[in-house]
Amino acid sequence: MRMASGRLLAAASGRHGAAAQASTSDKANDPVCGMTVDPQTSPHHTEHVGTTYHFCSAGCLAKFVADPGKYLSPKPAEPAAALPGSMYICPMHPQIRQDHPGTCPICGMALESEMPGLDDEENPELRDFSRRFWWTLPLTLVVLVLSMLGHQFDWLPTDVRTWIELVLTTPVVLWAGWPFLQRCVQSIRNRSPNM
Repeated sequence: MRMASGRLLAAASGRHGAAAQASTSDKANDPVCGMTVDPQTSPHHTEHVGTTYHFCSAGCLAKFVADPGKYLSPKPAEPAAALPGSMYICPMHPQIRQDHPGTCPICGMALESEMPGLDDEENPELRDFSRRFWWTLPLTLVVLVLSMLGHQFDWLPTDVRTWIELVLTTPVVLWAGWPFLQRCVQSIRNRSPNM
């Protein structure tokens, strides 16, 4: 009944509603799936609060008619919280189990969820390593050029070039490599040295 009344309202409003939603290219976006729809050829449309909305299929139209507010002002997705009872384990040492993410006290590897989900969760370890990599990449490139081509710079004495390389390499090793150094100390402390 609602769909039929929506179609009648859309037909009665003519091109006025389509012009309100369509852009300059005379195309409209399906508010349910976001697909581009041609208002002239799409048989699926309805009017809501004086605006005609066009849909790619009858399924999208039915979803919109059932709850227009859900698609016109979508709520931001809340971050998925860890499920109660979720356990994180070390891939190399399954006896290590804890209820929150972290690193393995034996080998230092990042703990993984025992029951992985279908969602691609943001990996905090990857985000941290990526940030460290991109911040230290320019220093690494300068050191690479100085070490490979520095002998061609006659105006730069060898001693000065060596000190410049040391100064530029120090943040790369100490800051970008800090997680590796931490895990090295941790593995020695736990008497389980690894790579």
